[in-house]
Amino acid sequence: MKRITLILVFVMLAAITSAAQDKAKSDAPKADAPKTDAPKTDAKTAALPDAGEILEKYIKALGGKEAIEKISSRSSKGTFEIEAMNLSGDIENYQKAPNKYASLFSISGVGGGGQVYDGAKGWDSNPMTGLRELAGEELAVLKREADFYQPLNLKKHFPKLEVKGKETVGVSETYVVIATPAEGGPEKLYFDIATGLLVRQDAEHETAQGKVASEAYFEDYKDIGGVKTPHLLKIVSPMFSLKVKVTDVKTNVEIEDTKFNKPSGN
Repeated sequence: MKRITLILVFVMLAAITSAAQDKAKSDAPKADAPKTDAPKTDAKTAALPDAGEILEKYIKALGGKEAIEKISSRSSKGTFEIEAMNLSGDIENYQKAPNKYASLFSISGVGGGGQVYDGAKGWDSNPMTGLRELAGEELAVLKREADFYQPLNLKKHFPKLEVKGKETVGVSETYVVIATPAEGGPEKLYFDIATGLLVRQDAEHETAQGKVASEAYFEDYKDIGGVKTPHLLKIVSPMFSLKVKVTDVKTNVEIEDTKFNKPSGN
């Protein structure tokens, strides 16, 4: 769904930032205001396309099925910041078809960690909770993200897809699709009516601290190897706002399988 699956950076950092919540509450509002205008419901819901049509347009907008399937590996680097907590750091993502995934982060003065999926098992590692092998809903979410060809397999990952109407996200008019997976809660996907691209995703995911809700905004799509990928990601939660800037993306690169090994424990 997100060709650079940086949405999981939010899950990785949830444990770290939870330790700093008391400081954040005293130094800043409970949650930063979203940088993007809040969606406004459009009462006009007549003649909506079905979910299949929206997904077909999404795949075409990314570059098309053929272009997506020509890529078998992807690496990316970037930076992130949480202004309210005066935190910033670096991220690295590695993906290899069909389903190997590693997303790693480091924060100066705090430490690093990440999430890794080797094709069968998944782990989360960070300075606050140490190394955990994932199970249940957490593992199910990671499996979905690890699918290298996720845009082509959305119907498989979300057996129930319902088009609920139109909403405005920033400057974009969007179709809203409620996507319900076999395991885990439903997610709201917002597809730009004009471009077909995914511009927002709302979800509530299980973490080591319990359920955490988030809104993710995808911006600055660029063509990399024939497939469009977002280079700016904004995540808003009740705890904080996180901004991720992608600075480098490479496709069809050699990635050693050791990148997807179980992380060393803390």
